Amino acid sequence: MHTNIRKLYLLNLLAGIVFWYPIEKLFLLHIGVSPFGISINAIVFLIILVAFDVPAGVLADHWKRKYTLQVALAALVAASLIGAVSHSLKEYLPMTIFLGSFVVLTQGTFQAMMYDSLEDTGHQSSYDKHQGLSYAAFLAGLGISSVAGGYIAQAHGFPATYFATAVVIALAFLLASTLSEPKSHKLLADRNLKEHVRRSFKQITATRLLLQLSLLITAVSVLRSAQNEYAGLLFVALGMGAIPMGWGTAGKWLFSSFGQIIAPKIGRQALRLTPVFFITFTLFSLIHSRWSLVFFYIAGLLYSIIYNQAESAAQDIIPSEIRATTLSVLTFASNVILVPLSLLFGWLANRSVFSAYLMIAIIGLLYLASWLISGRRELRHAYQKRPHATTVPSIEAELV
Repeated sequence: MHTNIRKLYLLNLLAGIVFWYPIEKLFLLHIGVSPFGISINAIVFLIILVAFDVPAGVLADHWKRKYTLQVALAALVAASLIGAVSHSLKEYLPMTIFLGSFVVLTQGTFQAMMYDSLEDTGHQSSYDKHQGLSYAAFLAGLGISSVAGGYIAQAHGFPATYFATAVVIALAFLLASTLSEPKSHKLLADRNLKEHVRRSFKQITATRLLLQLSLLITAVSVLRSAQNEYAGLLFVALGMGAIPMGWGTAGKWLFSSFGQIIAPKIGRQALRLTPVFFITFTLFSLIHSRWSLVFFYIAGLLYSIIYNQAESAAQDIIPSEIRATTLSVLTFASNVILVPLSLLFGWLANRSVFSAYLMIAIIGLLYLASWLISGRRELRHAYQKRPHATTVPSIEAELV
C-alpha cells in the first residue's frame, strides 16, 4: 500500500478538527450579526467557491497536489486566527475569504491524491473503501471537535475555539509536507486554464453516465451544503446553547461518518436510495420541533452513502490529468445554485428557519422528478461492475 494512504487518513482527521465550527453561528449572533447578515457571510463564502473552485482544481492538476494541500492548510490557519480577533461582520469577512480558499484548494485535491496514490500500487478498485474511511476520519475530527468546541467556548469564550483550531491545523500542515506526489499524477503544464476546463466539461457531457452522475452529485450537494451551512441556525431555533449545539453538530458528523464507512459495503446499489434522501430531507423541514433532528440526521447518513458511491463511480471514468478539475467543476455547479438560494434562505430564515429549509427541499424534489423520469435509467449502468479510470479513454484520446 502507498505510504500516502495512512498519512491521508491522519491528515483528514486533523483537517476536521475545527473547534469553532459548531458555535460559529452563535458567535456571529454574539458579536451582533443578524440571521440575514449570517446569510450575507455565507454568500461571500459561496462567491469565493464559485470564483476559484475550478481554477483551484486546475492548479491541483498542473501543480503538485502536496503543495496545493499545504497552501490550503495555511489558509485555514489564517482564517482561524482572523476569526479569533473579529468583533463585527466586517472584521469577520476576511476570515470567510480565507476559509473559502481552504475549501476550494482541498475539494477534489484530497480525492485525486487518494485515487492516484492507490493507482500507483494497483489498488484503485478499492478507492471507495479508502476514500470512505478517509472522509470518515475527517468527519470524526469534526465530531470530536464539535463536542470539545462547545465546552471550550463555554469555559474560555468563543475566541479560544479559533486559536485552538489554528494550532491543530498547523500540525496538519507539517504532516502534509511529508506526502509524496503520486507517480500516476500526470502534470500537464502546457495546457492553459481555458483548455483544461473545456476538456473537463467535454468529458462530463460526452459520457451519458458521467453526466447523470454529475447531476446527482450536484443535486445532493446543494441540499447537503444548505443543511451544513445553516445547521447552527436550526439548533438556535430549537433553543440550543453552546454545549448542546456541540453535541448536536457531533451527532450530524457521526451519522455522516457512519454513512461513509458502510457505503462501500452497500456498493453502487446505494444510488437507488436517492428518492429516500430527498423525501427524508423534506420531512425534517416540515417538523417544527426537536423531532425534526431524527430526519435531519438520517438525511445526513443517506447523503454520505449516496455521495460516496456516486463520486467513486465518477472517479472511475475521469482521467487522472483532469481529475481534480472535473471534481471542482461539479462543486462549482452546486455553489452557483447556492448563491441565489442563500439570499432567499436568509430572507426566509428571518421568519422561520424551517420555511427556509423547506424551500431548499422543494428544489431537491424538482430534481427528483427529473431523476425518476430519465436519470435512474442511465444510472443503472453504474450498478454493474465499473471500469477503472486507467482503462476509460479520455475525450482527447477518442478524438485522436
